[in-house]
Amino acid sequence: MFTTFAAGAAQHVAYDVPWFMYGAIVAALVLYAIIEYFHGRHDHAVGFKEAVRWSVFYISIAVLFTVPVYFFIGSQAAAEYIAAWSIEKALSLDNLFVFGLIFAAFKVEPKFRRRILNYGIVGAIVFRLIFILLGFELLQRFSWVSIIFGLILIQGAWHALQSARHGHTESTSDITKSRMWRVLNRILPIHDKFDGHKLITKVKGKTMLTLMAGVIILIELTDIVFAIDSVPAVLAVSPDRYIAYASNVFAILGLRSLFFVYDAVADRFWALNWALAGILLWIGAKMIATPLGFHPPIAVSLGILFGLLAIGIIVSLTVKNPHHKSKTA
Repeated sequence: MFTTFAAGAAQHVAYDVPWFMYGAIVAALVLYAIIEYFHGRHDHAVGFKEAVRWSVFYISIAVLFTVPVYFFIGSQAAAEYIAAWSIEKALSLDNLFVFGLIFAAFKVEPKFRRRILNYGIVGAIVFRLIFILLGFELLQRFSWVSIIFGLILIQGAWHALQSARHGHTESTSDITKSRMWRVLNRILPIHDKFDGHKLITKVKGKTMLTLMAGVIILIELTDIVFAIDSVPAVLAVSPDRYIAYASNVFAILGLRSLFFVYDAVADRFWALNWALAGILLWIGAKMIATPLGFHPPIAVSLGILFGLLAIGIIVSLTVKNPHHKSKTA
C-alpha cells in the first residue's frame, strides 16, 4: 500500500467510485445524527474525558474509512484521502480557537455549546459540499485558478505565522465589535439575550431571533471564511470531488468533540501555529507551481504534513509558551 503512495501523483481524472461508497458517507452522517439524538438531546456541559472519548471514536472512524477507500477506489485515492483528512483536521484548530472566542464573547453557557456546535456541523457539511464542487469546476475549467488558490493559502500561512509570532491577539471585544456581527444585527432582528435553547422568541410582541440563533449564524459565517483556506488546501491534495468531500465530512463530524479537547489544551500546544503556517505555505506553493507541471508524490505531502505537526507538538511539550505571560485570564 505505502509503496504505491510514493508513486508520482500525476494529474488524473476523477476516480471511478462505486455507488455504495457514496452510501458510506450517508451512513456516517446518519450514525452521527442518531448518536447526537440519543446522547445529546439533553443539554449538558461536555467534560474533558467525555470529549476525549468521542474524539478518539470519530478519529478512529475517519482513519478506518481509509480501508474501503483503498480496496474499492485504489491506493492513490486512499493516500489522498488520509492526507486531505489530516490537513482539514489540522486547519480546523484555528476555527476552534475562534469558536471559543465567540462563546466567551457572548457568555454562552457550557451546557449550550454542544448544541450550537452541532448546528454548525450541519451547516459546514452543506457549505463544504458547495465549495468543493465549485472549486473543482473552477480547477477543471481554468487551470490558472490553482495559482489564485495558492496565493490564498500563502496569505493564510502569513496569518498563521503572525499568530505564532505574537500569540493570538484576538479578544472577546473583537468579536462583539466585528463588522460581521454589526452587519448581522442590522439585517436580522437579533435579541441580546438567550431564551434557553430556543432560536426564536417574542419580545414585546415582536418575533426576534434569540442570541443563540445569532451565535449559530456567526459560527456558520466564520466556518465559511475558514473554508476559503481549507477547501483549496484539500483540493491541492486531491482533485477528486469524492475524496475531497469525504475527507471534509469525516473531519467535520469529530469537530464538536475536538473543540472541547482543544479548548482545554490550546495553551499547551502553542507551537502548532508554526506548523500550520508551514503546512499552508507548502500547499500554497504546490498549487502555484501546479500549472508548471509540478506534481510531487503524495507521500511527500504526507511526510511534510506529519513532520511539521510532530515538530509542533514536540516543541510545545518541551519549550515553554513564550506568550503565556501576556495572556489575560
